[in-house]
Amino acid sequence: MKRTMLRHTLMVAAGVLAFAAPALAQTPDSAFAVSSGGMGLYRVNVDGGALWGGVYDGDGDGSNIPVEGAGTRMMWYPGKGAFRAGGINGTQWDAALIGDYSVAMGQDVRASASHATAFGLRTAALQQSAFAAGEDNTASGAASVALGYHAHTNARQGAFVFSDRSSVDTLRAGVNHSANWRVSGGFRIFTSSNQSTGVTFQSGASVSNWGHANAVISTSTGAILTTGGVWQNSSDVNRKHRFAQVSGEDVLARLRALPITSWTYKVESDEVRHLGPTAQDFRAAFGLGTDELSIGTVDADGVALVAAQALERRTTEQDARIEALEARNAALQQENAEMRARLERIEAMLAGGQQP
Repeated sequence: MKRTMLRHTLMVAAGVLAFAAPALAQTPDSAFAVSSGGMGLYRVNVDGGALWGGVYDGDGDGSNIPVEGAGTRMMWYPGKGAFRAGGINGTQWDAALIGDYSVAMGQDVRASASHATAFGLRTAALQQSAFAAGEDNTASGAASVALGYHAHTNARQGAFVFSDRSSVDTLRAGVNHSANWRVSGGFRIFTSSNQSTGVTFQSGASVSNWGHANAVISTSTGAILTTGGVWQNSSDVNRKHRFAQVSGEDVLARLRALPITSWTYKVESDEVRHLGPTAQDFRAAFGLGTDELSIGTVDADGVALVAAQALERRTTEQDARIEALEARNAALQQENAEMRARLERIEAMLAGGQQP
């Protein structure tokens, strides 16, 4: 009798599972399905695919959360459209700390705002659409991102913070809508698939990808900013061609006619002043550079150096002429002295009645 009842119970259960008609359309390849009140709740297909259903209603009082408190679990919370996986030792996954449509996976992670995401160890996404991943990171600004190790967006919306693992000190965003990085081993940007072009930011303690030692900024073009704060332009002879001689006097003449004024950039306050030509006038005078909107420092330096050479040449030539004139003057003075001495002798002889 007991066997018959057990067999009957199993057959009924199998019938419920096999022939339930869930609201989420059950496909013919389902191996296992559960529904309630005509709504599909859970389904496993013969190919291993699985589906969890449910209804989002905001669960204002938190009464529909599957479980609360510390523990290790994987939890789908349809009332808030939220997913949790991993483990917590506190209340991070209680209903009040779960945001609508949020995701949190890892250990002691929290995504308490709507559409927030948190991954890793002790990360927290606390504002709408915030994202935190790594270890001990907090995205506390709306739509902010905290990545790496001890990164904190500091309640700055739209901020991005990445912190490396070189220090336990927390790196915080200073303003809204900013990108903040701590990368003590350098920051590299490659602009070609073979990593032959780009720019690196480094501490200066190591040689960059382009062979520049002791540089804060290194570029594949050869230009660098040294650790001493000096910007060095690329000037390798092997990068140049089509050399042409330049007339220093011609450069001086063009420089003499170049308008040079004091001015202020429109984006600066009136107290900030600069001195120099406009890019348009510089281009018109020397035909240098790539356009009429900027002045390359290497070109401005070149004009100054050529002008200095021309002035030095003038000075040398003038010195030579002055020396020649001084020598000629000295010779004339000697001749005048000798002539004066002869006249004095002649006058003395005439005064004594002698024939000169």
